[in-house]
Amino acid sequence: MDALKVGRSIAFLRKRYRMTQRALADCLHISDKAVSKWERGLAIPDVSLLGKLSVLLDTDIESILEGNIASFDVRWNGVLEMNYPHGISASTLLYDKPAVYMQLSYFMLAGITDISILGQDSDVDWVKAQLADGELLGISLRYGEEQDAGEHVAGTMRVHGLSFLYGKDLTKSFRRILYGAPQSYTLENYQGTALGIQFDRAQPIHKRTTLKLERGIVAFPIESHQELHTASSLIHLIQESMNENICALSEIAYHRGLIHDVK
Repeated sequence: MDALKVGRSIAFLRKRYRMTQRALADCLHISDKAVSKWERGLAIPDVSLLGKLSVLLDTDIESILEGNIASFDVRWNGVLEMNYPHGISASTLLYDKPAVYMQLSYFMLAGITDISILGQDSDVDWVKAQLADGELLGISLRYGEEQDAGEHVAGTMRVHGLSFLYGKDLTKSFRRILYGAPQSYTLENYQGTALGIQFDRAQPIHKRTTLKLERGIVAFPIESHQELHTASSLIHLIQESMNENICALSEIAYHRGLIHDVK
């Protein structure tokens, strides 16, 4: 275990959520000096604190100990291709949210804030009318053209078609891809069905390969009105029984530290 890598990972995630060392320490009932020692690689968190620390930093214990989530000069772009099945558009409701909000939520959960939006003019115009340049969500939206990959861009996350993904470990799964080995992936659900989500590295070490999501994540493509109804029913069930607000972009932005208030 590399104490310096562990410390840099903790510092990276703490700053991402705009927490001070004192704020993190108070949540863990320890001193801010202890947090400072972790981040400088002079000590590692006690095993009794790892569970709560992973919750506070929205990651998993394994990733903290491996130190594989700290990336200080690496950035990913996002590309949303709104090529929907017949009869479905960007504004089609999945229970109480437009379909495009579900797609955009995947980028935001992955921590990607620079997103190019492509598709039919009617869909592009509708999204632009709703979200403009994305400033109110703390993100940057570009319409009708794909953003050029810059010198420090590690790769591009692409979302096309329409798929339903939900699970407590979804964010962690995305982050392991983004901050893990330089590999390109096509995402599949546990049964091996493609989900229309790709992670293309700018400089992959191997050809693109498939990656299956772990058990515990509900994931399936929406290619018919029956599957649209199934996804809507699931969102309704989750929101009513678990008091969660699925695909609420402003809430995701707030919890990711992109904005300071939920309108």
